[in-house]
Amino acid sequence: MITYGHENFIEEAINGVLMQECDFEIELIISNDCSPDKTDAVIQKILKTHPKASTINYINQENNLGIAANFIFTLEQCNGKYIAICEGDDYWIDPLKLQKQVDFLETNEDYLIHSGNAILLSSDLSRETLIKDNVDSTFVLEDFLSNNNLITCTVMFRNQKFHIPEIFNKITFLDWFLYVILMKNGRLKAYRSVEIYSIYRVQNSGVMINLSELNSCNTHIFQIISIHNYLGINKIKGKAREKLNYYFNTRYNLVLKEKKYVETLKIVCTNFQYCKFKTPLRKYLSDLKLHFFVN
Repeated sequence: MITYGHENFIEEAINGVLMQECDFEIELIISNDCSPDKTDAVIQKILKTHPKASTINYINQENNLGIAANFIFTLEQCNGKYIAICEGDDYWIDPLKLQKQVDFLETNEDYLIHSGNAILLSSDLSRETLIKDNVDSTFVLEDFLSNNNLITCTVMFRNQKFHIPEIFNKITFLDWFLYVILMKNGRLKAYRSVEIYSIYRVQNSGVMINLSELNSCNTHIFQIISIHNYLGINKIKGKAREKLNYYFNTRYNLVLKEKKYVETLKIVCTNFQYCKFKTPLRKYLSDLKLHFFVN
């Protein structure tokens, strides 16, 4: 559990872990990334008063590490057979979550990751189920080349040796990239149950909700290309190519409206390098000329 500025949420997150009913021991590792609010005070109170406080390994960072470094640091503290993730603003609502997931992984050795469904809790307190189809799903590595198929606050995976590449520190979607790392080096499959395990909270201060449409396109493009580079895949194809085309085209149109000449041309050239627009390059250059020098 990584946390930063979760004063109003961290107690609920911790209680969701400590309420788990299971026939094995668990350790809750919390790394507070030097929160500027009262997150530490809330955790300290739980450590002094909760009957299961002895299961908590709490680290209060003296200096802010940043999301990626704190995420890696916390992973490195995990010594158990399995690792489950729940950030400090989310929380578990099924007291048998861990037991169900361990039971599955113990009896299905060809699976590396187990996950479930969650309820999205918006800042206005409205709720909706994230996964709409009522079907359990199995995924392989190729399914993560274009998008993240798992809800992180529901995930459990086998604790195995893996190397975090340097690019990880520049990634926005850390969980998605982590699954790629795990599935590259370990077993081949990830399982997603339709059972609802968690509440996934969306805050107005959250990283993703505050991304502009242009920045969102940029982060997705960088993510997909970085994943392919990490895996040594030179040719982007299939769903990943379709996704890149979508983000490149959206980005192109957004930048075109802002009349950013050089950046627009760079987008066209970069797109052709990785997956090509559906429109011929000559047509795009002609459009650019008309837009910039005639209008």
